[in-house]
Amino acid sequence: MIDWLYTFSELTLLAISAIILAVAIILLPHLIRRLPYMTPSDFNTDFVIRVQTTLFTMTSLVLAFTLVQADRNFREADALVQAEASQINGLDRLLTRYGDPGVAAIRLHLLAYAKSIVKDEWPAMLTDQGSEKTRALYVPVAQGILAIDPTTPRQIQIYAEMLKSLDGIAEVRDQRLNALGLGLPAIYWQVVLFSAFMVILVSATIEQTPFRAAVLAAQAAVLGAFIGFVFLMDQPFKGDTAVDADSIVQAIARMEGRTK
Repeated sequence: MIDWLYTFSELTLLAISAIILAVAIILLPHLIRRLPYMTPSDFNTDFVIRVQTTLFTMTSLVLAFTLVQADRNFREADALVQAEASQINGLDRLLTRYGDPGVAAIRLHLLAYAKSIVKDEWPAMLTDQGSEKTRALYVPVAQGILAIDPTTPRQIQIYAEMLKSLDGIAEVRDQRLNALGLGLPAIYWQVVLFSAFMVILVSATIEQTPFRAAVLAAQAAVLGAFIGFVFLMDQPFKGDTAVDADSIVQAIARMEGRTK
């Protein structure tokens, strides 16, 4: 899809898609009537209306299916961010419980890493890439934990959990970055756009009156708004409805609270 469209607000995108289809249904009949055998007439209007109703229903079903898939992708991306925040917060809690003043520096590195996800990596994700600065800040966290030498049974148990959390943080970050390409396959959009085009084309062959033109324009506007809505949901990390970093921000607040 065209990423620059996500720079518009939600209402603007919905309005654009609705207006395009509404204008098309008003202007297209003037072109259709110039084609042989496509001139609208009262004789075939009833038949065309029945076909148009069927096409509109089928297109609406296709849009509903694509919206369900887009919502599933959105929820999956949101779950990854929440899992990442939980892993980071959990590791900080384990470092606090470890009971050794020597691990305080590791907590500072972990806090800097979490803040970099919000400040540096999230903006970079808009261009489908991660932040090298954020990746570099993870290194001292990993090195610091691997350098810990637990002595008591309690420390050994906590240290084992630290290693699991450390691996979990790296894994869930990779999953989040991989999810940047998450979206509807191209075939979904091809089917949706083809279906919408056929609805508009068939609607344009209906004998036009001011009343019919207004009703068909309203129907096309609804169809366009649905297409715009699916587009907004298609890329989980882009647009006003994008998955945000609030979960990680909340984790940072908890980490700073433990420090105080």
